[in-house]
Amino acid sequence: MDEKKNLDDLLNGLGIHEEEPPPAPMLEEKGTDDAAATPQDPVAVVEHFLVGLLLYLDPSYSLDIRQEDERIHVEILGGDGGRIIGREGKTLKALEMITNAVVSKHFGPNYRVNLDAAGYRKRQEERARQRALEAADVVTATGEPLELPPMRPAERRIIHMTLKDHPHVTTHSVGQGADRHVVVLPRSQEPGHDPATSDEGESNAQE
Repeated sequence: MDEKKNLDDLLNGLGIHEEEPPPAPMLEEKGTDDAAATPQDPVAVVEHFLVGLLLYLDPSYSLDIRQEDERIHVEILGGDGGRIIGREGKTLKALEMITNAVVSKHFGPNYRVNLDAAGYRKRQEERARQRALEAADVVTATGEPLELPPMRPAERRIIHMTLKDHPHVTTHSVGQGADRHVVVLPRSQEPGHDPATSDEGESNAQE
């Protein structure tokens, strides 16, 4: 029997898949007064929460944390990266959401945690950028619009931003829900809105 805990089951137990955000775990320790228990550093809060959670799952995980203004970037290293990432990145997304709920509880909505594991999201971003450049080459050569397959909001935004200043092509998104996708087209056929921001709201909601 595998003694390692299942992260999906743990997140379900914390209520992460419910409509209401789950209550953030308390950071107070026995023997501390209210002043000592009040967190002052968002990076320390993120580290405290994730280290405790990952130790519960598998002590071979480690963290690389860096802060850029109000963005906190966390890379989960070691251990079984696939268990943290989950199918199509769903477990990683859920863990990022609950980590942001913890930070928001203590510091409000200004801080944002970007969570990655084993370079998964970096690879996704690079693939999206490469797909954008390849599509631009095709559209430039043919002069015809090219519809890309449906993507998540964060990936669509990468497509838009990669081609925002391209001299020959532009982009916009069409469709609804899971069918929403990017169309790359010649600048001569540019629609009457800013393609670089067409998915900005969706991307911020997911990232």
